[in-house]
Amino acid sequence: MAVEHEHGMRHQDTAGLVRTSILDTTYDLLISRGYADVTTDDIAAAAKVSKATIYRHWRTKQELVVAAARKHFGDVEAPTLDSFADEIGWILEHRSRDYREPGTLRLVGSLVGAATTDPQLQALFAEWVEQLSRAVRSVIQRGIARGDVRPDVDILALETLVAGVVARAVVAQHSFTSATVESLVEMISTAAAPEA
Repeated sequence: MAVEHEHGMRHQDTAGLVRTSILDTTYDLLISRGYADVTTDDIAAAAKVSKATIYRHWRTKQELVVAAARKHFGDVEAPTLDSFADEIGWILEHRSRDYREPGTLRLVGSLVGAATTDPQLQALFAEWVEQLSRAVRSVIQRGIARGDVRPDVDILALETLVAGVVARAVVAQHSFTSATVESLVEMISTAAAPEA
C-alpha cells in the first residue's frame, strides 16, 4: 500500500512539473509573439509534449493562455496593512512591477484585442480582471471599516479609478516608477478620505 501511495505521489509530482512547464512555455511564447501568433501546436512543440497532454489539463487554448498569464502575474490580494493607502500602494506597486517586464505590453494588448472577437477568451479574461476588482473592493471595504475611507464613498467609482491606474501601468511600462505609485496612492487616498 505504501509503495502504491509513493507511486501516486511521484505521478502527481510529475504531472505538476509537466503542467508548470506547459504554463511557463505558453507564457514565454505569448511574450515573444502575442496571442494570435501562438497555436496549441507551437506550445506542444516548445514544451516537448503532445497536444493530448495539453488538453488533459486545459480544454481550450483560451483556458491555457489565461492560466499561463494568471500564473505569471499571481494573486493581487493585498495583505491587511495599517491603512487604505498602504494596501492600495501594495496593489499598485505589485502590478506596476509585473508590467515593467519586457513583452508584457504585447501579451496584455494581444489578449485584450483577441477578446473583442473571441467570446470564450473574453469571458475568461473578464474573470481574471474581476479578480483585481474583488481585491480592490476588499481594500476599500477594509478602509471603510477602519475609518480611513469615507463610508459613503462610491465603491465602483473608486475601484474603477484604481483599475484605470493599473491599465495605465501596462501602457507606461518602465516609466511607471515607485515615485509615481506613491503620488497616485496619495491622490487616491486623499480623494477617498473622510471629510475632516
